[in-house]
Amino acid sequence: MKLFRAALWLVVVLSGMTFGVGRAIAQKPAAKMTVSYSAAGGQYVNLFVAKEFGIFDKHGLDVSLQQINSSSQAVAALRSKSVDVAMGPAGVIFDAIAKGVTDFTVFGECMPYTVLEIWVQPNIKSVQDLVGKTISSTNPNSLGDLMIGVWLAKNGIKKSDVNVVYLGGLGNLISAMKANKIDATLILPPLGEQLLPSGQKRLGDLRDITYSNQGWTATKSYAAKNGETLQRFAAAVTEGIAVVKRNKQKTLTVLPKYAGVTNEEWNSYAYEFFMPLLTTIPRVTPEVIKATQELSTVEETRKLNLKPYINNSYVDKLVAQGFVDKLYK
Repeated sequence: MKLFRAALWLVVVLSGMTFGVGRAIAQKPAAKMTVSYSAAGGQYVNLFVAKEFGIFDKHGLDVSLQQINSSSQAVAALRSKSVDVAMGPAGVIFDAIAKGVTDFTVFGECMPYTVLEIWVQPNIKSVQDLVGKTISSTNPNSLGDLMIGVWLAKNGIKKSDVNVVYLGGLGNLISAMKANKIDATLILPPLGEQLLPSGQKRLGDLRDITYSNQGWTATKSYAAKNGETLQRFAAAVTEGIAVVKRNKQKTLTVLPKYAGVTNEEWNSYAYEFFMPLLTTIPRVTPEVIKATQELSTVEETRKLNLKPYINNSYVDKLVAQGFVDKLYK
């Protein structure tokens, strides 16, 4: 009888321990993160999907999204610790490293193409017509500012042959075009499509230019203390990519909130523009690193060895575990 009571007591204790552990796991708070993105259009649609459809929650993350006015502000946001991860063009990060600000790691890249369209006033028939005219961008050293020079150079025009003005937020670019205060701007879908009713037109786009447009950057000091959090983040954003690629109608529901555009036709166009540009395996490849470096206006960046600042281990782990393959089955 004593033996039976002892055995029963042991079962009860062990059951309580098991329940306690399970409850502790269940009650473990999600890891809080603040993640910045640099544009309100469709460029970050996978990030928006991960947030709106609970994918971050599923991976044990409590993510707050914070929009910054342009990619040029990512360095300051990371250094001030106002954000934990900055999503956007990695070129500004590479430039900062070249200038001696080295506490950065780029641990993913899922859109290695330039995502901007060129919008012009009705009287502009070709890029040559822009000589002596005014082109707007958000801020100095932003993606748009850089690509104005790259695009003009491809067409035999110097950046100094045009007047570049900086207007701040993307909404200001639209307002200035509608008011005929500028002759052209570079902006991403579906924001540019808002110019159609007022008569402006799309002259082309820059998707053929390889460049880091959705790099994932953290400080090395943050990564050293939060490796598991970054692993979960990589999984969630990669899963967001799969949702975008596999479910257009579901994806389209997030664009009105984050792009501020409700026109279904324009949002559908933005989806078709961005979806093929997303890479299923978001590694930072040597090709995109080289292309991004070569387009930098900072000479030191073009010479820099960036290997110490690139970390593909999180994405590689997802691939090795079969995580990515399962997303598409």
